[in-house]
Amino acid sequence: MFFAAEPWPVMAADGALHLATLGPPDRDIQPDPDTWIAGLGSLPLLAQPGERWFYNTGASVLGVLAARAAGQPFGDVLRTRLFEPLSMTGTAFWTTQTDRLVTAYRAAPEGLAAWNQPDGSWSRPPAFPDGAAGLVSTADDLLAFSRMLLRGGAQVLPAAAVRAMTTDQLTPEQKARGGLGPDFSKDKSWGFCLAVQDDGSYGWAGGFGTTWLMDPGRDLTVIVLTQRQFDSPEPPAVHAEFQRAAYAALG
Repeated sequence: MFFAAEPWPVMAADGALHLATLGPPDRDIQPDPDTWIAGLGSLPLLAQPGERWFYNTGASVLGVLAARAAGQPFGDVLRTRLFEPLSMTGTAFWTTQTDRLVTAYRAAPEGLAAWNQPDGSWSRPPAFPDGAAGLVSTADDLLAFSRMLLRGGAQVLPAAAVRAMTTDQLTPEQKARGGLGPDFSKDKSWGFCLAVQDDGSYGWAGGFGTTWLMDPGRDLTVIVLTQRQFDSPEPPAVHAEFQRAAYAALG
């Protein structure tokens, strides 16, 4: 549906409800969690459960369900159960420390155009803390999270949960009919909210300008944070160059 010549009707319905779930995330238009999930529930199924894999909407739903199960906003669920135990003090859905934020850019006909300023969307709480997108963080915090996964989840997650997150969860049929385009499943698949590579490494490339790679076989984490949106589904070459340099440094 992302590559159709004309938007599917369900995409138009998603847009009318301001869900921002079947395309790029847009925290400025999304409603509160109860309104969001009620709106999602009013849309028709694109496939029967388990028949196909679609990117990221399931994580948005899980964020709503986690908040309901815990009886507190999803941001507080993450803060109390993950961020504080891991000393990830710079990670949240928004921040008052706008001096630590940078201007984000995207490609434009005349070059680069600013699409979010430090006093923009991440300087105030979102109506919908999205389980699929929207956190601000730092390289140090992402490294702390990566080290937790590399040591099997110690302190915050069961080892079995980490194994499930970081191993292939898709059937050949799901890979053939889902994903993010025809090349998504080439040399990789999907765990639980993580891309997993055939060589055992895992992580994700975020279209807002970041890549995060972990290789448990080499005890390696490579984090590249930029302030420029990707111009295509593939990250800019600089991300791959950093990853190659990290592997080369290991010998």
